Amino acid sequence: MQLMSIEDLAAYLGDSKRTIYKYIASGDCPPYIRITAKNIKFDRADVDAWLESKKVRPGPGGKEMSEVSIVEKGKAALKNAVRKTTLPWTPRAYAVLEKSQKQAREDGCDLVGTEHVLLGIVSVEDCLGATILKNLGADPAECSELYEKSCRSTGGKKTGRARLSEDTERVIQCAEQQAAEWGHEYIGAEHLLAGILLAGKGLGFQILTDLGITREAMREETTKLIVCKG
Repeated sequence: MQLMSIEDLAAYLGDSKRTIYKYIASGDCPPYIRITAKNIKFDRADVDAWLESKKVRPGPGGKEMSEVSIVEKGKAALKNAVRKTTLPWTPRAYAVLEKSQKQAREDGCDLVGTEHVLLGIVSVEDCLGATILKNLGADPAECSELYEKSCRSTGGKKTGRARLSEDTERVIQCAEQQAAEWGHEYIGAEHLLAGILLAGKGLGFQILTDLGITREAMREETTKLIVCKG
């Protein structure tokens, strides 16, 4: 713990001591330690976290984007990505993408990675992709644990823009490709799972690799549950 006095904080922020006391009086200040009535200390880590929460992410024209605006733009981008595919999406497959984006947004991520898609798959109830993973011995809790170990969440201090990453866009393309190869006329959660493995990139693919999930094993398990050509 690196403690800072009122004077230290004022110098760090480039403000006067009087301004710091105003921050404290208003309640809009970093957490502090009151040793005595006149002896107040701040932890440098708390100060930096407080400053991080004050960051403004400009939108078009330099205007600050509200949290609602960020969420709505993310949803629009998601729908646009789905419209680019030729095959229709099942409700559960679309729910996977929605949950993926929600997870990324809550974790303060500006990009929806393949790891978020994987978490979306295991979190959608009665999703065939999740069933396949369970049958292959991949516990949803273990997937989440590997994600937590590999990612640094901002702890909800900001709302991530949660745009689809290039790797995730590639997963969607691979999902449609896999669906076509299997003779399916739709994109389901199982195809998104196959897409992660087929794309072969990103943290989602790494997590599946760590769990011992391969394309061959996934396809074999899929054919036990639904008819696949090729």
